Formats: sequence, structure tokens, C-alpha cells
Amino acid sequence: MSDIANMLTETATRLFSELCTKAVLAAAETGNFPQALWVAVEEAGFASMLAMEQDGGIAASAPDAVTLLRVAGRFSAPVPLAETMIARWLLSQAGLSAGTGPLTIALGGMTADGWRLEGSGKNWTLHGKEHAVPWGSSAKSVVVVVGEGTGITLGVVDPTQLKTEARRNIAGEPRDELIANVASVTKVAHLAGLDHDRVFRMAALFRAGLIVGALDSILELSVRYVGERVQFGRPLARLQAIQQQLAVLAGSVAASSAITDAAACVIEREDGRLMIAAARARLADAIDTATGIAHQVHGAMGFAREYALHLNTRRLWAWRDEYGTAVQWRERLGRSFAGIAADDLWPALALVGARTETGKPLTHETPSIARATAV
Repeated sequence: MSDIANMLTETATRLFSELCTKAVLAAAETGNFPQALWVAVEEAGFASMLAMEQDGGIAASAPDAVTLLRVAGRFSAPVPLAETMIARWLLSQAGLSAGTGPLTIALGGMTADGWRLEGSGKNWTLHGKEHAVPWGSSAKSVVVVVGEGTGITLGVVDPTQLKTEARRNIAGEPRDELIANVASVTKVAHLAGLDHDRVFRMAALFRAGLIVGALDSILELSVRYVGERVQFGRPLARLQAIQQQLAVLAGSVAASSAITDAAACVIEREDGRLMIAAARARLADAIDTATGIAHQVHGAMGFAREYALHLNTRRLWAWRDEYGTAVQWRERLGRSFAGIAADDLWPALALVGARTETGKPLTHETPSIARATAV
């Protein structure tokens, strides 16, 4: 890990372990936004870390952001950290002030069909709707991202201007439906250097960081529980069947961590289409495997409200299909390789790994391999 990553991990672990208490998490599920936790996140500089220095950030890298979100996921932090980081990054790129307070992003889905901005100069209105916007009504502002060919338009909207249908995911996190008939937009900016799909992939990658953190937590809880729980006169950890299950769980977590880190590194150098699709597809499998094993080894205790396991497993089941469902990411991954000649399939897979390691395209790619690894 880099020095920045080590510092982020230590600082974030201390902050979230102190402030993500059972009482805070329980209150958040009943609709109470954890203001004290958010203030601490702001003061630590986490929410603005992707923004440029003049906007209060440090222009942090995607791998560093994933490192931070992994810690937030491990402690089930009930705040829109990933969304605020992306929103402030976008606003910083556009030269707009983000101010303080939690933000969220409204992307309109994978194909940007949800929103339409109309107007010119200082007079802009927003039309459309989107389901399941994270913390849509709790955010200070909603940053709407509308695709425009090779560029995007950002619209900053006060959520009070929108009709809101309160919704929650299975983990109790706000996922509100936002509807704009003719909503006034406070700020508008055009960014020619970004397309909608890249922003969507960033959001998908950041959700992957949270997922890996939650997987870390259920592995830690499971190992601790089987070491303490005695059955048939000895700790569960000494039973061969349990050891086998924990080995599979640990392998799934390790694979998830590795592919998410690889995707974060690739998106720094190129658009990361293939690696992010691969990461999200792999994480979906890992979630199914890991949550099943964790609840099996915990038995009835895993379903107890007072025990922490459900905080992670419910988030994993919810996050698996946010910013692209498992099926959608698998379809993208499949389309990437659909046109490859049979003899080129294995070389293409090998070249993906080589590109991930070196960050450089390889000169001996065949046309069909080049098409696949660029998708």
C-alpha cells in the first residue's frame, strides 16, 4: 500500500470505529441522518479528497478512494460518502463550488435515460425521474449527470425542488425516487472531457470498494465466531468442515479485493470498461458465496438483530445490484469477448492481465483481441 493509502486506512479505521456505533446504525435505519458522523467525515477531508486542491481536495487517485471506501464498507458507515466524493470531483472538474454537506449523484441509469436539462445562460430546468437515488432527500444538493455524446452536462438541484418518494434498500439505506416536472437548477456546467459511462463506471467501482469492505467484515466476524463458539466439546474452528468453509470464504474475499484493486488501477490509466465489468461480475459471485457461508457457520446467531453480521450481509445484497445489476455487468463482459476468434480467446484473457500489470497496450494484439480489450 502507498503511504497515502496507509494513512487513509489508519485514520478512517479510527474514525469509523468510534462513530459507527450500534446506536448510530440503528438510528440511521429509522431515518435519522448521522450528522455527527458526517461532520467528522467532512473535517477529515474524506468527502473532498478527489477534488482539486483549490476546492479543498488533494486530487486523490481512484485506488486511494477505493481504499477509503473499503474501510467505510467494513464499518457499514451510513453516509453517502461514495456519492459525495464523485459529486465533488465532478464539480471541481467543472469549476463549480461544492460547499459543505452531503451530496448525491443522479445518473439516470446505465444509459442516462432518466434526466433532461433544458434552458440556456442562467435559466435551466430539470425534467425526468430516477428510482433509488442514494440519500436523495437527505443530501444538501443533487448533482444530475446528463450525457451529451462525448461529454456531459451537470445540473445542481436542491432536493426540495423535486418530488420525493421515500424508499429504502434492504439494508435500510435511503434510496429515494426523485421526480422533476419543471425543477429549477441552481448551477449548470458542461464537461467535454468526460462521458456519462465513465462517471457510471466510477460509481460502480466505488460501490465495489464498499462491497470489499463489507466482505472483509463478514470474514473477520466469521473467523472470530468459530474460534469462540464451542460445539461437541471443542471450538467450531477445529472442525474440518468449518475450516473448509472458511477457506472458501477467505478465497472469495481475497479474489474480490484483488480484482477491485486492479480495476481501480486501470481506471486511472484508461477507461477501465473491461476490468470494472469483470470486477462487478466477480463480486456478485463472491457476495453469494460469502454471505451463504457466513450465515451457515454462524447458525441462528447470524440472524440476531443484536449481532453485527446482518449489517454487512444486508448491505452486500443491496449493493450487489446498485450502479448496474450483476446480470448487466455480466452481459457487458460477455459482449466484450463475443467477437473474438476461438483461437484468440485465451491470448485475449492473458493480455487483459498483462495490460492490468503494465498499463500499456501490447504491440502483438490481433484485431479481434484489440477490440475486446478496448470495450
